Amino acid sequence: MQFLGPSGRTRNWLRNQKFKLLTSIGRSLGNEVVTGALTSRPEMAAFLERLESAVPQGQVLDTSVTTVEHRDWRGHFAGRLHGRGLELGPLHRPLKPHPGMRMTYMDRADQETLKREFPAVARDIVPVDVIDDAETLATVPDGGFDFLIAAHVIEHMRNPIGALVNWLRVVRDGGLVYLIVPDKRRTFDRLRVRTTLEHMVLDYQQPSRERDFEHFLDYAVFVHHAMIDQAIGEATRLRDADYSIHFHVFLPQDVVRIAEWIHGHVTPVHLAEGPALSPALDEFHVLLRKGAPS
Repeated sequence: MQFLGPSGRTRNWLRNQKFKLLTSIGRSLGNEVVTGALTSRPEMAAFLERLESAVPQGQVLDTSVTTVEHRDWRGHFAGRLHGRGLELGPLHRPLKPHPGMRMTYMDRADQETLKREFPAVARDIVPVDVIDDAETLATVPDGGFDFLIAAHVIEHMRNPIGALVNWLRVVRDGGLVYLIVPDKRRTFDRLRVRTTLEHMVLDYQQPSRERDFEHFLDYAVFVHHAMIDQAIGEATRLRDADYSIHFHVFLPQDVVRIAEWIHGHVTPVHLAEGPALSPALDEFHVLLRKGAPS
């Protein structure tokens, strides 16, 4: 069997991989650029440099992170939480509690319904104490908890500022809100552009289901890699199924800016610790404290 000759299997495989790569580049930059790249890599580099975005939301460098370290950040931040706590949507992976934490678990459906929806992790889904919408917490009274945990939740909120305002509402003055957020650079969202603060403020002030459709379309294009009519059809399917996409995507500095805006315009809140992350994981950690800084 021939592997390395002109018609060998390895050479054919490499040729196919090269074709796939060029096809992918061609869809993004145009066939004429790909043709030039075959003979002039410096010209391709110069072309890409001119296209590089100078708009902050198009960049991925983040200077807000206070600590990058290989450690158990979930365990570290859990150690700062004491008293009565509310965790949103823990499903099969709640934050591991310590003896000083008295936990209440909230989700959008009861445990049996969630087990049917997620059979692969059914045996590990925790009992649900409160059934509610994580964005509004309409049945949860003000100031009833010492802390709130939202792990991989805020990105699913159509109105992230409104959600965070409600999360702050249900903790006491001086209480903590612990956010664990996917770092868009390390997830399937890596091709998506970060959501602007202005967009999220508009979602807070003027919620719009029509505007939300743009997120379904963005998800269909950059996560499901659909194109044109196929993308519109896929976005429509996701919307009609009320699929829980990542409506918004973040770097750590974006969550810090959300908190700063809320502090200046809605209710006092400040950064208690973070953002912190591990270079090996796809999430970052932010601890907020309700009230003005002392």
